[in-house]
Amino acid sequence: MSLSPESPVAVLCSGGDAPGMNAFLRAIVRLGLNRHQIPVYGIRDGYRGLVRAARQVNSDADALYRLKQEIERNIGNRGLIDAQQSIIQMDHASVSGIMGKGGTILGSARCLDFHKPEVRREVITLLEKLGVRALIVSGGDGSLTGARLLAEESDLRIIGVPATIDNDLQFTEMSLGVDTAVHTLVWAVDHFIDTARSHRRVMVLETMGRESGDLARMAALASGAEMVITPEGGALSEAKMRGLAEQIEGAMTRGRGHAIVLIAEGVKFEPEQKRNGAYVLRDAFQSYFQREGAPFPDLEVRPSVLGHLQRGGHSTPGDCILAARFAEEAWKSVLNPNGINGITALRYNKVEVVPFGCPDLPERAIHSCAMDLLHNDLSNW
Repeated sequence: MSLSPESPVAVLCSGGDAPGMNAFLRAIVRLGLNRHQIPVYGIRDGYRGLVRAARQVNSDADALYRLKQEIERNIGNRGLIDAQQSIIQMDHASVSGIMGKGGTILGSARCLDFHKPEVRREVITLLEKLGVRALIVSGGDGSLTGARLLAEESDLRIIGVPATIDNDLQFTEMSLGVDTAVHTLVWAVDHFIDTARSHRRVMVLETMGRESGDLARMAALASGAEMVITPEGGALSEAKMRGLAEQIEGAMTRGRGHAIVLIAEGVKFEPEQKRNGAYVLRDAFQSYFQREGAPFPDLEVRPSVLGHLQRGGHSTPGDCILAARFAEEAWKSVLNPNGINGITALRYNKVEVVPFGCPDLPERAIHSCAMDLLHNDLSNW
């Protein structure tokens, strides 16, 4: 595919939203316009928006012309206001003032149809017809898998950008959104501590993180939570839960007046449970504390599932800075004739583009174990 200096770069956000996506979008657009003089197309609603636009074009011979006219006519905020416009040429004003805002102004969505090879072929054809030189995808594991498939099935330059509060992408030290989510969890723990101290309670708070305990682990270390339970520790049996309750009770006999317990949503139970882990743990703890002869039979356990609260909020400076660094590296790879398709990654505090399927950083697992040990030594009473 021959490219002209005006050949645009397209960017989309996919999957679950993460704080820092807007900061990344701003950086991609401003670098494109200011440093490289290359237009940037924003794709609304992630892969779903691409699929929607591709189907419109492929089902109507004149649709491509109308789509190009729409993109050229409704630039920036005018395009964003039109809820039906899937592809928008971004300008300076359209990304002004969005850096610290959570979520993504382009919208994000999951698209099951994109799993089909024939649908991806339609998307590739659309991008080629629009003269797009590269597609940049910001999202988590599933979104980056979609980016990898596009890279394998087309001649486009495809760059993924890790953006997920779960921090479950082991090839990078940090993903966009993690720092903000940890700050939000620390804020939440601070508020739960107030009522826990007032009533001498055990608060069991369930965090996000899917199969990774990193978010809960970092939040526990930063907030001073008394206990953290992660998927890496294995499934929780009744005996294990009694052991955890015994630790809390023992600390209270030595003077502790409350306890904050963080449990990651990916923690499994034996036998398997369908309820949220916070409620399963609450029942196990409450039963232990109210057993006959217990020293604190009136000790109350209150569960809370923090849920999507962790996805929102004003992006931290750390996430905004990482977003800018990821954007700069993505542009370098897009414009490098010898560059590779791949994913931006923070490795040893340096941002680089690594190939799709890059091996995990072994230091990630080592670092997680070290954080667990550190938290245990800091939280013991």
